[in-house]
Amino acid sequence: MITALTLAPIAAAILMLALPEARARMVALAGALVSLALTVGMLTRFDLAETGIQFQEKFNWIPALGIDYFVGLDGLNALVLLLAALLAPLVVLASWKHTDRPRTYFALLSLLFTGLFGTFTALNFFHWFLYWELTLVPAFFLIKLYGTGEDRHRAALNFFLFTVVGSVAMLLGFLFLYQQTRTFDFIILSKMGVDVSPWIFCAVLAGLWVKVPMAPLHIWQAPAYAAAPAPVAMLLTGVMSKMGVYGFLRLVVPIFPAHLQHYATALMAFALVTILWGAFLALRQTDLKRMLAFSSLNHVAFCVLAVGAIGLATDGAKIDVNALATQGIILQMLAHGIAAAGLFYLVGLLEERAGARGLGDFGGLSAVTPRFAAAFFMLTFCSLGLPFMAGFAAEFLIFSGSFAVAPGITAVATLGLLATAVFLLTMLQKIFTGPTPERHRAMPDLSLMETLILIPLLILVFWVGMAPATWLRFSTILF
Repeated sequence: MITALTLAPIAAAILMLALPEARARMVALAGALVSLALTVGMLTRFDLAETGIQFQEKFNWIPALGIDYFVGLDGLNALVLLLAALLAPLVVLASWKHTDRPRTYFALLSLLFTGLFGTFTALNFFHWFLYWELTLVPAFFLIKLYGTGEDRHRAALNFFLFTVVGSVAMLLGFLFLYQQTRTFDFIILSKMGVDVSPWIFCAVLAGLWVKVPMAPLHIWQAPAYAAAPAPVAMLLTGVMSKMGVYGFLRLVVPIFPAHLQHYATALMAFALVTILWGAFLALRQTDLKRMLAFSSLNHVAFCVLAVGAIGLATDGAKIDVNALATQGIILQMLAHGIAAAGLFYLVGLLEERAGARGLGDFGGLSAVTPRFAAAFFMLTFCSLGLPFMAGFAAEFLIFSGSFAVAPGITAVATLGLLATAVFLLTMLQKIFTGPTPERHRAMPDLSLMETLILIPLLILVFWVGMAPATWLRFSTILF
């Protein structure tokens, strides 16, 4: 079943070649919906009492090198796979009016979906890395060919080069690791307790560091997010940034526990810098897309802060830091993915309607677009961590776990929450309050299609925030 949901979008991309170009969007939507249906079907049958890998498919691929085709679901990847599968059809619907070379555009989107699904379900490094790299190619061309602004070519190239360099470092690290362990299997490696050179650990860390991204290797992010079409930016911030965080949970935490413990304080320090620097950069922005890009940098860094807390956790602690931090990371990936994707979609609609996305280009829009304003406010409040919304539950878990082992760093990190509140509330004030400029008084409100795209995201914002146990139960099997 996992193979079917992973390959459904790429099958759709191949089918597009045989059909009229006007059918490309329908085929892409069908492929994404098949993947979503299969994902939801698996999660409804997910055994919460089972501690191992579920729905696994495993067979020998290259036996001489110990390479198996191995996929499966557990508490680490169930919710992030759901996030990717949910956003896939929404991104296709958000791109429905796209008319510039639609066959190529929707085929690239479908390839990107397959890469994301494969990355979140593969459990052997060999084909996990294939999927990891597969996401890079369509994302590069989607930014370069369909992005906006004169800097899109440079933004796409920087995105490509940074990610490739990080991936090469990670590949070399795993090849050296294979020389000592003779296996690429993530599950076997996690049970071995590998003792390798710190350079191998750092090489693997570099690939994840770039993908998250973390300071100082974040400089590709804001230009790429700003240049990408809004639906592609939904994927970049909503799902692709989670690939790096998921890599920390799947690779670093279980396979390199000793190295993580040794470097945990340094990792938390870099996460702290990224949190504060991301918030500071967001405060300085006037471009809405770049502001949301730095907001994403700030929010995802909280996940890495919690990874460091896992490294510092000890068995004698009064609370289960490992459980709190891990569940906080998983819930934050889901919460941030929902809110950030929705906000980038709304900013894209704003740019499409007004031909601008500057912070000072708007005002008083709540009077003319009340449904748009309501959706924007709810998603922004989720990013702020307002109680009863998804962001609050996730951040509360992360800070609870981190404060138990590193109270000083965690206390300083809360300044990032304060700065986040300042720039996000300023954004709401500038866009939606005050007098409405004459040129925007006829701006249309959300259409039926646009509302339907946002409804699933808004439902999840409140569902995850008000009943987090419904979602956390998928990760309780880890402990």
